[in-house]
Amino acid sequence: MKSIQLVSANDKEKLKKYFFDYLVELSRFDPTVIFDEQGMPIYNWYDRYWEERGRYPFLLNIDNRFAGLAFVRESEPQHYEIAEFYVVPEFRKDNNAIDFAVRITSLFCGKFSFSARSENLRAVRFWDKFVEKFAHSGSSTYGNYKTWFVTTDNSPSFGER
Repeated sequence: MKSIQLVSANDKEKLKKYFFDYLVELSRFDPTVIFDEQGMPIYNWYDRYWEERGRYPFLLNIDNRFAGLAFVRESEPQHYEIAEFYVVPEFRKDNNAIDFAVRITSLFCGKFSFSARSENLRAVRFWDKFVEKFAHSGSSTYGNYKTWFVTTDNSPSFGER
């Protein structure tokens, strides 16, 4: 059984290990991911997802096991960014990642954007496949990044916590 949920402040430390696994994997493609002297990735916005309005940390569970995470932020009214998105390697089959992304965007009404470094071919293929699910979508490339855009028509928009 698949479920998604907002991660409570009480559970943010449990999520951190998986988030760091994601950052380590991402660092193979993104030289902006940096590490402290203990080898832990540095991500300055982690705590802000539980402190600031308009930030939504999501968790994907499959059969009561952690399967993925997504950090969504509202950059302006009804414009959202999937800032971070990760599905654990063992769950990257059976359309779990696509289903997770579709379910997250279905919670909101408005425009979504998300980016990946062009060198991260797996992510580029994934997001290219994902945007095919939407009538209103597009992409652009700037430097080393490809950015995608989709518009959701869901109503009402996801409420504040």
